[in-house]
Amino acid sequence: MKPNDDFSSLFEFLPIGAYRSSPDGRQLRSNPALVRLNGFQTEAEHMAAVNDIAVEWYVEPMRRGQFMDQIERHGRVVGFESEIYRQKTRERIWISENAHAVRDERGAVVFYEGTIEEITDRVRDREALRASRAQLQQIVDVVPGALYRVETPPGGKRRITFVSPRVLELFGVTPEEAMADIDSMNRLRHPDDLPRLQQAMRQASEQRLPLHTEFRVVLPGGLTKWLEVFSEPVPDAASCDVRVGLALDITARKRAEAALRENSDLWKRALESTGDGVWDWDLHSGVERFSDKGLALFGYAPGELPATPDAFDERTHPDDRAQMVEDRRAHLEGQTPAYVNEHRIQCKDGRWKWVLSRGVVISRADDGTPLRMVGTHTDITTRKLAGQLQMERDSAAAADRAKSQFLSRVSHELRTPLNAILGFSQLLEMENTLDERQRRWLTQVLASGRHLLGLMDDILDLSSAQTGQLPINPEPLALQPVLAEVWAMLGATAESAGVRAIDELPTGGEALAVHADRKRLKQVLANVIGNAIKYNHRGGFVRVSARALHDTVLVHVADNGIGLSAEQRERLFQPFERLGAQRGEVPGSGLGLALSRQLSEAMGGSIGVESTPGQGSVFTIRLQRA
Repeated sequence: MKPNDDFSSLFEFLPIGAYRSSPDGRQLRSNPALVRLNGFQTEAEHMAAVNDIAVEWYVEPMRRGQFMDQIERHGRVVGFESEIYRQKTRERIWISENAHAVRDERGAVVFYEGTIEEITDRVRDREALRASRAQLQQIVDVVPGALYRVETPPGGKRRITFVSPRVLELFGVTPEEAMADIDSMNRLRHPDDLPRLQQAMRQASEQRLPLHTEFRVVLPGGLTKWLEVFSEPVPDAASCDVRVGLALDITARKRAEAALRENSDLWKRALESTGDGVWDWDLHSGVERFSDKGLALFGYAPGELPATPDAFDERTHPDDRAQMVEDRRAHLEGQTPAYVNEHRIQCKDGRWKWVLSRGVVISRADDGTPLRMVGTHTDITTRKLAGQLQMERDSAAAADRAKSQFLSRVSHELRTPLNAILGFSQLLEMENTLDERQRRWLTQVLASGRHLLGLMDDILDLSSAQTGQLPINPEPLALQPVLAEVWAMLGATAESAGVRAIDELPTGGEALAVHADRKRLKQVLANVIGNAIKYNHRGGFVRVSARALHDTVLVHVADNGIGLSAEQRERLFQPFERLGAQRGEVPGSGLGLALSRQLSEAMGGSIGVESTPGQGSVFTIRLQRA
């Protein structure tokens, strides 16, 4: 037989499952990958456990019949996706199956051969993506206007990269036409509005400000529409000027406003139907009336406030009052076409509510003196708070980056003189002329210097981990030898503290391996086990155990020390947080556990703790299984 005529080694070492099964549903052969996929250790164990693939393998038993029907009709199945049970654990997973029938000389099926690949993550990701797209489409479909995204490359031309289907209602062009040629919409802008619109867009783009404007478009056939546009700048990795926004058809509102200038009662009723609060100010008599909805917006009942402009002016936030008065004065004097201002008004219960206040003078005397002004209050608190939260989040992130950079630079600067101190102290240690008292001093200098050097190293590691610059070199590692090195480092400490070290890691054929950086894994284990020893009591114990859970390994470090309260557990992994231990005799910097969490996450894992005061703690380090 030629070497390439025998495929047994391919069957054994194939990284995905391979099998042979009988038409009546019995498993005849399984390669090691398929044995592992089903949770077994050996092929014999797998064979003994499988009697009917249709019932024991597929979540939907009918899939076996569909599988056989496809092979009968097409001679094979390709990419046959099914939800199945891991036959030992009964965990539900998804697989992709490729198979064909092997027949005898009479054409009867002798057995099926095929391969199995687990695609659980792929199926879940696909379903999550589908659900996310469906949710996004639902949002796009119900928004009463056209959502869009525009980007302008450096030195390039503006282009639309997304626009929702309702652009057809606004501009009479399809999304495809709008994205292919942005000028198909730009050409429709009303020439009288164009200078004002271009100036507003240019200012918003150059200063990266939100844009809120109204303008007209003239569609083919002469139909004129009023549009209201909101847009916000968003970050972009390609350094493009990117804005996302919403265009609304406000033609009906504009027509209503024009008519309501002649009939204020109709104007007020139409605006009240939108949910805004309406106010009507008679400047000649000094009386200002507020609609019931306008009063309810701030928690007041009809008639509860005086019918004067001061009713809400006095409740306007002091920081906003001057600009509100100035904007209103500019319109009353005819300098602006409408009064528009955003400010805060104090509600009856003491809360502050942001409002968009808009108004128009609908009646003037022959000399231009304003006689009557009507307008609305729109609650914009949610939008304002969202913007403030975004700014606060950005500021916090910038402060955190600055802190990490500062710590990194300080640590680097301190290492040079510190190494000189340690070096010269070690030279002094070699001198034979020092008396006993001087040697004690020197020993204290060296111990303090080494402690400070370790602290600098921890700060550098923590800073690098927080900024994503810490070098991590993961590799398959046997867990037991790494733990043995940690025990060797900490054994003397445990013995002097009177704490018993218990190693319960699986060995031999049950030994566990993880995918991690050897140096960083030792740091994490040493920090966690070292803390369990330090904060224990004489006669206590520290027990280390581990177990595999699917594709992860859980390492448990348990002790019967002082334990932690719920409030302490919340602060435990914060840098420099020692939970009050800084007032005791146990030395430390408060960086060990914070660094351990960063290192664990950098290796694709995590760390957590369960604890009861007075009974001890259990730290769980989750690592990727090799």
